[in-house]
Amino acid sequence: MPLPSDVLSLFDKKTKERHYGFMDLRDEYRKPTMKDVAESAGVSISTVSHVLNGTRFVSTEVAAKVQEAIHRLQFKANPIARNLRSGESRLIGFVVSNMESYFYVNIAKGIEKELSALNYQLMLIDSAETKKTEMKNIESLYVRGADGIIVAPTTTDCGYLKNLLPPDFPLVFVDRQPANYPADSVLLNNAEASGEATRYLLKKGYTRIGFVSFHFGGTTIDETIMERIDGYKQAFRGAGLEVNPDYIRAVPSTSLSIHKLLYAESYQIMKELLGASIQGVICGNSLSAIGVFTCLREAAIRIPEEVALITFDDDLWLSMTNPSITAVVQPAQSMGSRAATRLLQRMQEKQLPYESLRLKANILFRESC
Repeated sequence: MPLPSDVLSLFDKKTKERHYGFMDLRDEYRKPTMKDVAESAGVSISTVSHVLNGTRFVSTEVAAKVQEAIHRLQFKANPIARNLRSGESRLIGFVVSNMESYFYVNIAKGIEKELSALNYQLMLIDSAETKKTEMKNIESLYVRGADGIIVAPTTTDCGYLKNLLPPDFPLVFVDRQPANYPADSVLLNNAEASGEATRYLLKKGYTRIGFVSFHFGGTTIDETIMERIDGYKQAFRGAGLEVNPDYIRAVPSTSLSIHKLLYAESYQIMKELLGASIQGVICGNSLSAIGVFTCLREAAIRIPEEVALITFDDDLWLSMTNPSITAVVQPAQSMGSRAATRLLQRMQEKQLPYESLRLKANILFRESC
């Protein structure tokens, strides 16, 4: 009479211990397979597959046997193997230019909300404002079989994507509009938002207003900051005032840690603008606002009595300062949601014409102006 399989399995393990002096951990911890589930439930492997994937009707009684075997064996489906069979991964990548920013975290929340409802998984990867890292991140997601990618680019020129991705690969840019690669994009109406903030200060009687910002285009100012500078200029011209180019300072970002940002380039720029008797400042992003506010505080400048302050991006710290700081609030979660929606549309119909969607910002008025 042949021995039961579980006895033979135990015999094999004891034999290895006796002859080789060790237990083969691959046997001890071997993950159960669909074949194991099928044998335990007394059904075929294809029946197990139909129960797992809902691809064919299986009677309630048989499905219950399969589910009981799955639970008892603690079986976990292999998503990689399933993806190879189905041709899709249900994985969407979000390549973030700077994970330290609350703005991008909120964009990710908007993306996740849309994707989770359709059983897609979101993978976040931080490029830390480095083009080389961004390229590796996008290539890694593509190789892993991501169905689509949303990118907050670190660079103005994204032409390199032509060598990394097929021409019809689903991709959407968010926050920044790069050049040399055709794709959908979801952006802020930057010029409109900057113009509104500038006009507000002008109406309050401030005329010597600086614009201070980091930019992320390498030696070239990226399109987002250029649009915000244009909005600033248009507000002055609309009020019949000349634009002083010395008041506009956009510099490449070289320091991203909060500690270094306290005394980074924007701190030095603010010192220079104080020497020019500046009356107000608009920061193109909250990273630059850190140095600007530090300079004003250390110089004992009264805000807003002596210098008014508005910044883009409503980070948490802006409401914790004294005085609290007025912010141009970008609809980050809506941007993420719209980017995800457009990507899903692109995945279904790759021949759709490309579009650039612009969302409106709101100004959250606090004590600084």
